[in-house]
Amino acid sequence: MLYIISTPIGNLKDITLRALETLETIDYLLCEDTRVTGNLLKLLGIKNRPQLISFYDEIELQKIPQVIKLLEDGGEVGLVTDAGTPLISDPGWLLLQKCQKLGIKYTCLPGACAAINAAVLSGLPIQRFSFLGFLPRNSGDRKKILESYKNVSTVKIVYEAPGRLIKTIEDIKTVYGSDTQIKIIREMTKKFEEILTPDQINNLKGEAVIVF
Repeated sequence: MLYIISTPIGNLKDITLRALETLETIDYLLCEDTRVTGNLLKLLGIKNRPQLISFYDEIELQKIPQVIKLLEDGGEVGLVTDAGTPLISDPGWLLLQKCQKLGIKYTCLPGACAAINAAVLSGLPIQRFSFLGFLPRNSGDRKKILESYKNVSTVKIVYEAPGRLIKTIEDIKTVYGSDTQIKIIREMTKKFEEILTPDQINNLKGEAVIVF
């Protein structure tokens, strides 16, 4: 069986009891970065360490046959990303499709998700929202996607790297108007968690979530 396991996005205490139990019992664990996951298992005190298998976007397709073989042979396989819920702008979708096609059982262990956490922290009305994930690097391509959601009357959620944060915010203002209410959430669940407005941005490090 395949277990899609959510991991903390910051504070280690946000791991669920079910996730801890599953990490102790599975045979294999697919990881976006084996070093990051290995360190996480150590910090969580996982004693029965599963075999770690590298599984990230660029190699997901070529790794699927190996993973399917493990599952068909009765292996208990987990899937994690570096932080948060797998498949949400992270690897795993192609594998899940293959499992559906072959009738292989899978389940999701819910937990931390940066998009949901940021939406709540933003203070914006989130009765309905649209998740846009990571936008393209090119400004023109970013604007095309933003334009396509312009008539969708929901709060929008975007993931962004620090180097492109300011340019993406500028594109949002260009498409949606300079008076658009924008919140930038970073370091979620950590000691220095911040909920910022565009005029408060100054040399931010690490990925952030934009809610507008």
